Amino acid sequence: MSQGSQHSQDHPRRDDEPEGDESSITLRVHQNKYLPAAAGRAEMHAVISVETRGLGPAAARTAASEVIVIDCSGSMSWPPTKIAAARRATATAVGVLRDGTHFAIIEGTEQAQVVYPFAGGMAVAGPDTRAAAARVAARLPAIGGTAIGAWLDLARRLHLGRPAAIRHTLLLTDGRNEHDAAGYLDKVLDTCAPHFTCDARGIGDGWDATELKEIVRRLHGRADAVLDDSALAAEFEEMTRASMAKALSGLRIRVRTRAGGRIAFVKQVHPTRADLTDEGTRPDARTWECRTDAWGDESREFHLCVLADPDGDPTGEDVELAAVDVVPDVGLAPDGDTALPLPVAPPARSVLVQWTDDVLLSSRVDPRLAHYGADASLGHAITAGCDAYEAGDREEARRQWGQAVRLAHGLGSAKMLERLRGLVHIVDAATGEVRIREPIRPLDLNSAMIVTEESVRFTAPVAAPTGPDRLCPSCRRTAPATAAYCQKCDTPLSPEGAS
Repeated sequence: MSQGSQHSQDHPRRDDEPEGDESSITLRVHQNKYLPAAAGRAEMHAVISVETRGLGPAAARTAASEVIVIDCSGSMSWPPTKIAAARRATATAVGVLRDGTHFAIIEGTEQAQVVYPFAGGMAVAGPDTRAAAARVAARLPAIGGTAIGAWLDLARRLHLGRPAAIRHTLLLTDGRNEHDAAGYLDKVLDTCAPHFTCDARGIGDGWDATELKEIVRRLHGRADAVLDDSALAAEFEEMTRASMAKALSGLRIRVRTRAGGRIAFVKQVHPTRADLTDEGTRPDARTWECRTDAWGDESREFHLCVLADPDGDPTGEDVELAAVDVVPDVGLAPDGDTALPLPVAPPARSVLVQWTDDVLLSSRVDPRLAHYGADASLGHAITAGCDAYEAGDREEARRQWGQAVRLAHGLGSAKMLERLRGLVHIVDAATGEVRIREPIRPLDLNSAMIVTEESVRFTAPVAAPTGPDRLCPSCRRTAPATAAYCQKCDTPLSPEGAS
């Protein structure tokens, strides 16, 4: 790999990148490229931003399959608003399926049963089948047990029965997985993961946030709590429309280091946090590659850490540590055989290093990295507080949730603050002063826990930052003028702490 590469925090559009109404993929690298020359082996951190746009027309021609899995266990009958909401939500989801989409409805009890289409298998979405499926949804029962592994395994078999580029499952449950054999759900998730994504909702107060989080983590989806049963139909509509808007079956992210380089980790940091390091493959000692799941018009961000060694490198010059590529997967037309046109892959981007003796340069943290570092700390604090509360340690729970409130306030996360209000009375959000609510409902604990892997997207400042760098009063690390928190120790940074 070459030395002397030109570096830009936000690479401008190249002449070979599409613009206007054409579908395209944009790739950017954000980093502080300076590392201390005297430090020896060090870590270079960068945020990789990937954005796809203009995929609407392709989505309308992409083969898709949708399976709606509804918990029909006995507990769904009380309060009766749960099963009523499930019926309405199922009909709503079916109603927004694109013509030609293969779909099915699964009734989940201690076993899994396809209730639409009547003959089993998958129906093809159209006016008649959507109306018939809605009539079936209106009669979904609430009797039986809960065997989520069996439900998802049937969904897998249905998806694999039809060729499709986009395969998606909606899961609704109000309980814990109680009727599968021990270890069965874990095995099912392994077999399902390569074939479809799954978004999930927990309704009522008897479901297990940890279990649901694990399901969507393994199946690369998102989970949330139903805070108001009457809102479930709108949530199902939103998730189904998002699935129908997908056009690419996946993007492959490839990182190739220079000779002797090594990738420490790759993590998705937006829209959800997920460690992809072990999900990727290593075709050779210098290359890491991972397939990400279906894309519509959206953006995702990834935290890359590459180990760097100054031995043999010049000081004060840009050196390429790694090159990042993204490559789209082939999509399928509804006939299952025709490959759809793909957006142009963007040019590779460089992750750079410049070894320096300037302490100020090497101690600065890229604002995106600082943002996502604080965001991860927010999720950890909520989880630690929930664990402490369930263990009976109220003071530790109060301390952790106070830290979470402070971080959520600094990040501007209205959703996280609202979930935390179910756990604590917020006295001062800026400082994290809180009092624990008593009693706390199981739903409030679950609703906070279930979103701890969601992240707040970084928003770049409108104008260039002004003022001096900020010095952390606790650990003395230097941060950019725009940073609100120290990435190393999460201490709030204020203008008064500027260096």
